[in-house]
Amino acid sequence: MMFLLVKLCACLCLLHVVSSSTLTAPPQSALVVAFEDIYDLSLLANTLSDQGIDATLIIPASSEIDLYETLIDVEVLTVDVRVEATAYPESKAIQACETLLKNSQIAKKIQEIQPTFVIFPALRHDGCLIPWTKSIESIPVIWTRNSDEEVYVFEYTGTALPIQNGGFWTRLRTSFSRRSIFSAGRDEYAAYALRIAGKYLPDTGYNLENLYADVRLILRGADVLLRSDFAPLTQLIVEVGCHHCRGAHPLQGDLHKSLIEFRMGTIVVLLDENYKTLIRELAQKLPQGRDGQAVVWKNMKWQATDAAQPENLFVVATVDRQDLTGYSRTRVVLTHCTDSELLEAGFHGSPVICFPRNAYESKNAARAVQFGFGRSVDDIHGISSEEIATTVTQIHETPEYRENARRVSLAIRDRINPSVDRLIYWLGYMARTKNGNLEFLTPVKPARTPNEDLQFFLGLLVGSILGISVTVCGTLTWYLLVSKRSQRSKGRYRR
Repeated sequence: MMFLLVKLCACLCLLHVVSSSTLTAPPQSALVVAFEDIYDLSLLANTLSDQGIDATLIIPASSEIDLYETLIDVEVLTVDVRVEATAYPESKAIQACETLLKNSQIAKKIQEIQPTFVIFPALRHDGCLIPWTKSIESIPVIWTRNSDEEVYVFEYTGTALPIQNGGFWTRLRTSFSRRSIFSAGRDEYAAYALRIAGKYLPDTGYNLENLYADVRLILRGADVLLRSDFAPLTQLIVEVGCHHCRGAHPLQGDLHKSLIEFRMGTIVVLLDENYKTLIRELAQKLPQGRDGQAVVWKNMKWQATDAAQPENLFVVATVDRQDLTGYSRTRVVLTHCTDSELLEAGFHGSPVICFPRNAYESKNAARAVQFGFGRSVDDIHGISSEEIATTVTQIHETPEYRENARRVSLAIRDRINPSVDRLIYWLGYMARTKNGNLEFLTPVKPARTPNEDLQFFLGLLVGSILGISVTVCGTLTWYLLVSKRSQRSKGRYRR
């Protein structure tokens, strides 16, 4: 009996120690707010769900068609955002913010699930969602979608130093450009959004100066394959661009049977519906029949209904994008080269032809060309289907493109810890240390480098030399003018 009592006491003590330990992972749930980039953020929610984290996704009601097509165990909540399609992004974000804060059904649902984390993009989201996150006692996690958001967040938090490799004037111009991005994002959205949030959440105490005071975890939705413009000053900047990358699943039976009939392989198209004419003409110009090539167009918003379409063109809506990109018979991928699309192509070792629509995608296209597994279309409006068909044939017949794509794939896959492992580890770390002291992971602000000190002293030296030279020259000039005027007044130069 005494032995049983001792054993029971020991078990109770052990349970007490375990329950009070900061290393015990509590149940986790995540709320992902996606008013923009619905597809990519729903991919993130799906990854969290796959890893055992209860995931909830908030999107505008009009954007349900943009969701990742194979969401599993992700609860989707919608808000009815009524705004004109032609409105500025800042106006749309403000309207979405106010709609979310006023929605009583969302508030009731959030109270039920009590999310451990709230994950949301930086630009056009922070001024509204950081105060809202504090009001529901959740951990704010920032997601950066592109280089501008990285500039904005790292400038606001001081968690990374920019890397500049150009000449003096290039660096100066880049510095002004980055400062302009930060100022525009803060002044054109955050300042106004904070006033809206203060109307509904009066006790958060946030202003433009301390907005990011409670933000500790920054998920960088990029990869070194895409860009490395910043040197992080803390481990709490987590690079998770390829968190969703996985092996390709077998295609649907009917589609696979149709594609395998074309012996020269498959061309995968991920372009939007505005390219339907180009895609149809491209399919017509590629080799037809059993010795030809198939064209598979992944598109959820436009379905081909023309009975006269080429026999080698297949339009699909429900097939997962990665199952097409990683399909064993895929030869080339036509894509806009967004971050997630290019990372998927690199992960699966598939050569790409990029059709960039903005500056971000143009930079990604340049990286694909730099690594030797892609080509870029500079004039997407003036390009002809014949030129695209020629480019497809060149990539298909040039082994270097496929070999370089395989090298990129190995570089992404062969890492000590994959993106998804980093994502889950750091979310768990933040949950375990929610009320703990994280100051040892917070960078010293403002951070300075020896090179900046050297440049300061060099600038001071050059400025002093120039100042002395200008002063001496000005003094001599003044002396000569006064001396000459004095001599003339005495009549020395009169004849």
